[in-house]
Amino acid sequence: MIYIIDGSIAYNSDDCSLSHLPTHESLSLSISSGRLFERLLNSDGEILPRDTLLTEVWDKYGLRGSNSNLNQYLSILRRALAAYGCENLIITIPKVGIRLNTEIPITRESAISEGVPDATTVIIEEQAIKSPEAFQPHKKGANSDRGNRWQFKAAILVMLLGIIAWIWLKSDSSEQEISPVSVSLPGGCSAVFVAGLDVGERESVKKQILQMLKENHQSCDASRRLYFDKNTSFNTQNYGRTILSSCRLNDSGHVISCDNFYYLDWRLD
Repeated sequence: MIYIIDGSIAYNSDDCSLSHLPTHESLSLSISSGRLFERLLNSDGEILPRDTLLTEVWDKYGLRGSNSNLNQYLSILRRALAAYGCENLIITIPKVGIRLNTEIPITRESAISEGVPDATTVIIEEQAIKSPEAFQPHKKGANSDRGNRWQFKAAILVMLLGIIAWIWLKSDSSEQEISPVSVSLPGGCSAVFVAGLDVGERESVKKQILQMLKENHQSCDASRRLYFDKNTSFNTQNYGRTILSSCRLNDSGHVISCDNFYYLDWRLD
């Protein structure tokens, strides 16, 4: 579904993209931000209690939400909308809940590709939640190109440091040897298992990765490389804490950007 906000902003719920129609600029929201925004857009001005939003955006999908999470993602949406000139769409009613400004018109259209203008996309990652610069629309010119390259490099550095820290912590608390393994998945992308797995575990993890890609609308082809790791659960009800980084490669096979997905107490259906 495509939502047209105030005649100038389009939100596509299929890929969580927010587009500024006059300039054809666009940015991509995270999955959780997209779910929250779509729930608000479908509320028709109704005041939604915080508990309702936490249940429908996080609990319903096996995630753990909190008021802090909700406040952060509301801030994300407000900054993204403000970047395209829409300042007062989301309204907080103290001690009651959240609603949309009914004075701002919202219409719905079918998600047909021809109806969505071409756009230069700025990727917003989960880990960049506290960075206001991530919500500025893409500008043309040499200064912007240099800025984007630095943003990509910073995101890659953060991801790599996180993986290194994860490996160090696991090696410090376990006698098992860390042995990263790379395998190919249906579609053509490669997956790197940060921790070594035996043959039986690899098949189970492949299914887990494919399901995570599907529910987070991520592609799997030769232009992607996946990094996967998890902390084993101590019970049979879930798979513990899981991280999946879906990284885009350039023509030289180097990572240029990543979307990171974190699961807590996640279980494969």
